Amino acid sequence: MTDERPAADDAWVPESCSLPTAERPVRLAEFDSFFAVAVRWFDRPSAQRLRLHLTGTEQAERSARDLAARESACCSFFTFEVTRSGPDAVTMEARVPASHVGILDALTERVRSGGTPTGGGTPAPDAPWLRSGQLATAAGVNPQTLRYYERRGLLSAPRRSPGGHRLYPADAVTRLRVVKTAQRLGFTLGEVADLLDAGRHEPGAGLPARARAKLAEVERRLVDLTAVRDTLRAAVEAGCDDLVDCAGTSWCPLPFPDPPPIPAAR
Repeated sequence: MTDERPAADDAWVPESCSLPTAERPVRLAEFDSFFAVAVRWFDRPSAQRLRLHLTGTEQAERSARDLAARESACCSFFTFEVTRSGPDAVTMEARVPASHVGILDALTERVRSGGTPTGGGTPAPDAPWLRSGQLATAAGVNPQTLRYYERRGLLSAPRRSPGGHRLYPADAVTRLRVVKTAQRLGFTLGEVADLLDAGRHEPGAGLPARARAKLAEVERRLVDLTAVRDTLRAAVEAGCDDLVDCAGTSWCPLPFPDPPPIPAAR
C-alpha cells in the first residue's frame, strides 16, 4: 500500500499501519457502520483536514473517541479531535501531514460513498440545526452580526423552533467563514454579497475578474501607502516637531499645499 490514491476497498489504510492485515476488514466494517449511523454531514476545510459532523448522542461520541484512539494507535500519522459543541452536535476532525493527503482523500471517498452529504450541499433532514449562540460561537462572530448579515443578504433568514428559537443550518458556519475570509482579503460586504449570489447561479462566477480587480486596487493602495511611509520617515529624520513652524520652512518634507498668492494691495 502506498500513499497514492488507490482504488482498493481498504485504500485508506497505508502500509505504515501496524494493525494486523487480518483485522483490517473488521476495522473497515466498524468505520463503515460508524459513518452510516453517526455522521450527518462532512466538510473538508483543507487538503489535510476532514471534519465529520455527528449526531449528538452519547453513543456517537463514545464510538468516535474509541475509533479515534484505536486508529491513532495503529496509524500514528492520523491526528483526531472529538469535540462536543452542543447537546445535539459532536464534531470529529481527522488531520494528516501533507505526505498522507492521499490517504485522507480515500477516507473522504469512503464517507461520501455512504451517502453522507458534504458541507457544500444541503444537510440531510435530520442534520443539526444551530441556535444563534451556537452558530455565532462556531463562526467566531457575535449574535448581532448574524442579524446584520441577514439584512445584507449574506445569510439566509433562519427557521424557527417550536419554542421560537432562531435555527440555522449547519452549513451556515461555512458561509460565515467565507464572508470573514473575503473581508480579510479586502472585499466589502456588498462585494461579498454579489459574489455569493453569483456563486448560487454559477459556481465560481465572477470570482476571477473580481479578484483581479481587487488585486489591482490593493496594489494602488500599496503605492499610496509607500509614499506616505517615505514622507513620515523623512519627517522623523528631519526632526520636525511643530507643524506650524514646519509649514513655514522650505526644508520640511511634509506635503503641505503651496500657499495661495497674496492679493496685491489696492
